Amino acid sequence: MSTNWQGIERKSRAPISLTDTDTPTVDPATVIHAVPDAEPAPAETTPEPVDHREAPLVSGRRSAAVLRKENVNDQLPPSTGWQAFLRAISFGLISPKVGAGELARRADLSAIQRVYSRPMQVTVVQPLGGVGKTMCSVGIGSTFGIHSGQQTLVWDNNEMMGTAGVRTNSNDSTRTVWDLLNVLESFETVTARKGELSYYTRHQGNNQFSVLVADEDADRMKSIGADEFNRIHAVVSRFYDTIIVDTGNNTRSANWLAAIEVTDQLVIPATLKRNAVVSALRMIEQLESMSERTGNPHYKDLVANAVVLVTQGGGAKVSAAEQAELRANLASAVRVMIDIPYDPALDTGSIIDWQLVGDPARRAFERASSQIAEGLLTVDRATSTHTINR
Repeated sequence: MSTNWQGIERKSRAPISLTDTDTPTVDPATVIHAVPDAEPAPAETTPEPVDHREAPLVSGRRSAAVLRKENVNDQLPPSTGWQAFLRAISFGLISPKVGAGELARRADLSAIQRVYSRPMQVTVVQPLGGVGKTMCSVGIGSTFGIHSGQQTLVWDNNEMMGTAGVRTNSNDSTRTVWDLLNVLESFETVTARKGELSYYTRHQGNNQFSVLVADEDADRMKSIGADEFNRIHAVVSRFYDTIIVDTGNNTRSANWLAAIEVTDQLVIPATLKRNAVVSALRMIEQLESMSERTGNPHYKDLVANAVVLVTQGGGAKVSAAEQAELRANLASAVRVMIDIPYDPALDTGSIIDWQLVGDPARRAFERASSQIAEGLLTVDRATSTHTINR
């Protein structure tokens, strides 16, 4: 008889007894078992978890002291200044030591080339317009893009109509952050690719960074709040190592506050004029008050670690005494202040091509980017959950 029954039939039938009452009883001692009784299986033991964070066998205390130097900047021959000229005309027979200026520049570029444990965000903030937020964003983006060797993005997060699309090369692209937001779901998957995201950004060629520009429609930009910012941030963080966020003037707008929440390094452009300094200090006071009200030290730490870029605005000149007073007021609240000298290529009101920027301004942005990198390193070491040897 087939035992391949349907479920209902199996339930309706009585269970089959394996003991027939009509069968004579057999002495259990005479029964021969084909399979001996199995011994009870030992209880399974769960292996103890291995703590990989325990101290290594080799601590590296002594060897690290020997390998403390991160580079050989002082061993390379000079490439600028009279030292390089003298070495060239003597065909290398005379090779003076590298000058202090060139050594400082090499140290700055080495700092910019650091690698962090996660994508890092630099946010450029200043409630007052016309002090160079977008210019500084492009300068930082160009410096990191050219010298870091990593993927760099400048994101215009203006709550209205930003100017990054005017100050950078469009490469015949009309796509904005609004266009990206409309297709963002396709990038929130594991199959999303960098090449597809690049379609919505504008690459800056030899400047070696990309731009995600704000939309020209103010109503569209106003609809990008905290949730939209966070979704876009999660996507671009998968494909870019350094994200420079250029912000608008409203420090209470949802997208401005959302950017502050995920900021690793604050950059504050300001001219040494009373309205610019007062505007920056009021924003600083707002951030400090946010820490006091919420108990979250993040906002106050951003201020303490901030880098101020002193830009050269137009208009009437301010006396040296007043400039010194304004500089002291700002310096008391932040970590470092760096002067950005005037350069005609930065003041055209149109596209900023870093290839046209003069050496003094380039060098100033290298020093500024080095200080930004130092701040990022401090934050990364404080927040990283990984053990990283640097």
